[in-house]
Amino acid sequence: MLKDIKNYGLSSRELEVLRFIVKGLSNPEIAKNMLISESTVKAHVSNIFRKIKVKNRIEAVVIAVKNNLI
Repeated sequence: MLKDIKNYGLSSRELEVLRFIVKGLSNPEIAKNMLISESTVKAHVSNIFRKIKVKNRIEAVVIAVKNNLI
């Protein structure tokens, strides 16, 4: 069981990235919207996947919607 059921221990920035993932944005689009580098977005995405224990964006979206993370 994950430590923080409410948000899986995601930071506010990771939750922001996850919201953009749910909207279907690519890493470059997320970077542009958040005014951060693509490499920072990639790091956030990797952290999100690790924390919510998924392997891809589709699984991340399912978890986000099912658990009202967005």
